[in-house]
Amino acid sequence: MPEVQEVFRLATQKVRPDPNALERQHRQQRRRTIRRKVGVYGLVAALLLVVAVVVGRGMFDTAEPGPAGQPSTSPAPEAAPFATVTFDGSTCSMVRTADSPPAGIVVLEVVNATDQRAMFDTWELLNGYTFGTFEDTIERDHHRAELGKPGHGFPGEEEVTYLGSRVIAANGSGYIAETMSPGRHAIVCLKLYEGEPPDSRFRPFGIVGPIVVR
Repeated sequence: MPEVQEVFRLATQKVRPDPNALERQHRQQRRRTIRRKVGVYGLVAALLLVVAVVVGRGMFDTAEPGPAGQPSTSPAPEAAPFATVTFDGSTCSMVRTADSPPAGIVVLEVVNATDQRAMFDTWELLNGYTFGTFEDTIERDHHRAELGKPGHGFPGEEEVTYLGSRVIAANGSGYIAETMSPGRHAIVCLKLYEGEPPDSRFRPFGIVGPIVVR
């Protein structure tokens, strides 16, 4: 029965493996691994993009001063500004746009019309300390700053109360919103006097007021 013997021989003969099968398997595994990695990298990139957009919006929504020479603005407050204070490098002036404000949050617009940063300080005058006396003190300090001398004789805590400051970039504007109690207040414009670090500092240049809060 040669046919049966032939069938038996073929059935029991060892089949040699395909020499390229293992290599093909490795290539398929590598392709699957690469596809998985690409998918993971794509997901990570998308998440990083979302985080960057959220952080970027948060940065641009802040009221921090912009680069020198660029306008610096902050979102307009809900309450209308009581006045606009402008520093142009030679004068510190104020234009009122409303009557004397009531006690509470008082909003002022501040404009820096110079080619360098400027600061605006808010002060409350106490115990009969007059605006004229405060103005004379600021003027003396301004002259000393122009001569490169340190400040001298600034009012004490029994005469004025410091409320806050706002730095505005060159050719920029923004808003001051301070809590003011009934009484007299003032805004001081400060100029940046350059010097060897850390000697660069803001010094008083002029003053506007009095702002009478009822």
